Amino acid sequence: MNDSLSDMFSRIKNALARRSETVELPAARLVADMAVVLAEEGYIIKHETLTRGTKKIIRITLKYGRDKYGRPAVAAIQHLKRVSRPGSRVYMGWEDLRPVQSGYGTSVLSTPQGVMAGGKARREKLGGEVLAYVW
Repeated sequence: MNDSLSDMFSRIKNALARRSETVELPAARLVADMAVVLAEEGYIIKHETLTRGTKKIIRITLKYGRDKYGRPAVAAIQHLKRVSRPGSRVYMGWEDLRPVQSGYGTSVLSTPQGVMAGGKARREKLGGEVLAYVW
């Protein structure tokens, strides 16, 4: 597997389609940093790093709105869009960062200070590689 972030997005999308409560991913630093940003922005409930044998995994607990029977109905994550790919990198300065989906979404950037949401990067006047849009 060359692109752990795209693998993460595919697994999350599949879990959302099945209305799964959790999704498990192979551990990678970028995946862990992305999970931290998703938790800070309120798209997931929590994330944790576990050891299974000799391998580390990251378990993400997904966030849903509930129907009147307590079953998962509407996911907090409606779309995950990978912007910068291994074959086509996308970089933006802090002046170029705009709201995603009229402010209902979030951009995720890899900056010199680490992976962070677009709003935080704009406040701290940091640009970087745009990894994804989430809404």
